[in-house]
Amino acid sequence: MGFKTILVHLGPDPESGRRLAAAADFARRQDARLIGLYVALPMDLRGVSFGAPLTEAKAAAEREAAEVRALFETRCEHEGLRREFLLEVGDPAEHLARHARYADTVVITQDGAHGPLADYHATLTEYLPFAVGTPVIVVPKGRDSRIGADHVLVSWKSSREASAAVRASLPLLKEAQAVTILTVSQPGDTYLHGSRISAFLAEHGVAVDLHAVTAREHEVGQTILEEAKRRGAELIVLGVYGHNRLRSRILGGVSKHVLENAPVPLLVAH
Repeated sequence: MGFKTILVHLGPDPESGRRLAAAADFARRQDARLIGLYVALPMDLRGVSFGAPLTEAKAAAEREAAEVRALFETRCEHEGLRREFLLEVGDPAEHLARHARYADTVVITQDGAHGPLADYHATLTEYLPFAVGTPVIVVPKGRDSRIGADHVLVSWKSSREASAAVRASLPLLKEAQAVTILTVSQPGDTYLHGSRISAFLAEHGVAVDLHAVTAREHEVGQTILEEAKRRGAELIVLGVYGHNRLRSRILGGVSKHVLENAPVPLLVAH
C-alpha cells in the first residue's frame, strides 16, 4: 500500500464519474486519502462574460461543480475515505500538474486521437507524465475500470523512462498475483532482454514471467496491447517517451499508440 494520497481529475465531462469510481475504489484498497480536483474552463462557464473578474468565474464554477462535488462526497463516504475537494478555474493540465506535486499519483482519462494541430496542443495524457514527478494512472475512455490488478504487464525497455515506471509501480507489482515483463525486440535480435529487471524485482519479492516477442518498429505499440489482452493483464506499466515543442510534449509512436488505445488502465511515468 504505497499510494497514500491520490489525486483524481473531476470535471463536467461524461468520463468524470468513471474516474471518480475507479479512483475511490483504488483509494479504499490503498487506505489512501483521495483529493478530487474539479477544474472549470472559463470559456465554458455559463453566464460569465469574457474578461469577467475571477471571483465571478469562481462563483459560477462552484455552481457548476455542485453536483459533481455531491457525488464525490457521497462516494467517499460510502468507501470510508479521507478526502478533500478542490476547485480551480483555468487550464486543467496546469492545475493538475501543480496539485500532483502533493500526491502519490494522479488519475485521468485516456484521450482519443486528435487532429493535425496535435503537435502544438498537448492533451492531458501527453502533457502530464512530463510535467509531474509522480506516476500518472490513465483509465480507458468509455468503460468502467479497476486500478490495481491481479495481473500486471510491464512493457520493458532498458531506459530511464521504463525504469521510472517500474519503480513507481512497485507497490502494485508487490500486490499482484502475476506480473509479466514483456520485451519487444526487432526481428533477428536474439539477446534476452529483461533479465536484469527481473532480478531487480525478485529482490523486492516480485516473481515475474519474462516474455519476449519480436515486432517491426511500427508494430510495437499494437504488439504490447495484443500481448496484454492475450495474457489477461488488467494493468499495463509503461515508460513514456517524447520531446518538447512549446508547452506540448510530443509522444513517441509507441507511447502514443498505447495511451490512445489501451482497453485497460495504464500506469505511466517519464
